[in-house]
Amino acid sequence: MDYSGQIEEFAEKACFHYDLPGLAVGAWADEDSPAACAGTACAAVSGYLDFPEKRPIAADSLFHMASVSKLFVSTAVMLLAERGALDLEAPLAGYLPWLVMKDERFRDISARQALTHTAGFPDVLDYRWPEPEADSGALKRYLVSGEVRDAQLLWAPGEGRYRYSNLGYEILGALTAELSGVPFEVFVDENILKPLEMRDTTFLTWLRSAEGRAMDAESAGPETVKNALRLDALRDGGLCMPHRKDAGKHIIRREHFPYNRAHAPSSTLTSKLGDLRKFGDAHLHKKILRPESYEKLWTSCALVPNNGEHMGLGWFMRRQNSYGLYGHEGTDDGFRASFWICPELKLQIAVMSNLDDAPVKRINKQVFDMLT
Repeated sequence: MDYSGQIEEFAEKACFHYDLPGLAVGAWADEDSPAACAGTACAAVSGYLDFPEKRPIAADSLFHMASVSKLFVSTAVMLLAERGALDLEAPLAGYLPWLVMKDERFRDISARQALTHTAGFPDVLDYRWPEPEADSGALKRYLVSGEVRDAQLLWAPGEGRYRYSNLGYEILGALTAELSGVPFEVFVDENILKPLEMRDTTFLTWLRSAEGRAMDAESAGPETVKNALRLDALRDGGLCMPHRKDAGKHIIRREHFPYNRAHAPSSTLTSKLGDLRKFGDAHLHKKILRPESYEKLWTSCALVPNNGEHMGLGWFMRRQNSYGLYGHEGTDDGFRASFWICPELKLQIAVMSNLDDAPVKRINKQVFDMLT
């Protein structure tokens, strides 16, 4: 059966029926997968990376991945734990002495609780996308700001209750930087992206533009950063543009790109289908972490309310057609992403769109149904 042809046809129809500016669907199954779709390698795209300008999307077009970023944070934290630099059960406050919160209960929160969204952290209030920062001090400045300093926990961390929190992942990114001695993005680049040859993936979105590549981020002022993050400059660097719908349901470009280095760990990964396949392969075949680390990653620590999924160490877990899947969704201004792997079938699926509220998870599930 021609699964690639089916997926390509499906992507075209989905882009039309869901009224999306652009859609990218990647589906890959190993040659020795026990599924009938073994050997499938499909990168299907439809629509436009810039809808108003009608610039067509391509298989190597780059997407903002939003919270799929958190899978890279989880991998980085587990690498540090494997190296003995971090005890997942120890209080984070012991590693980050400069981190202060009005609610003293935060001193009991562990890395495991932050990874599993069971720490009781509130969420980020304002990502300040229109006022981006690009220097390496941005993350720490946010974490010592009044928003974090005056934060109240939703409940005591020991209760084990689930509440999704981007703040928890900003703290884990800062933890990665503190323990490694290099900025969070540098650690991910040196320990994950380069070893996996993910050459077109970065957390530093401004590097995509010609202005950004020439910029000294540590000394650049706000106007220089904004110039490097202009939509047309990023588009010319291969990035899909963010879109929304106006009151008349017409697709229009958003006014800004969702980037701020203060929120890199939770949100700012940009990547493409081919690179995501490399990341999925590394986890499907347990290449980047030790086998015992995957036992920890993919063991349920909490039930996610309302959808029946479970939360592991940074990875969501669900079952579909009797198979277990592990992955993450991403949602930010102008973008949606969905990335899931099925180790049992040696199968992975990535879906990205450049529109608010694009039903990428539904599309991901539909592709999995097609393949199984």
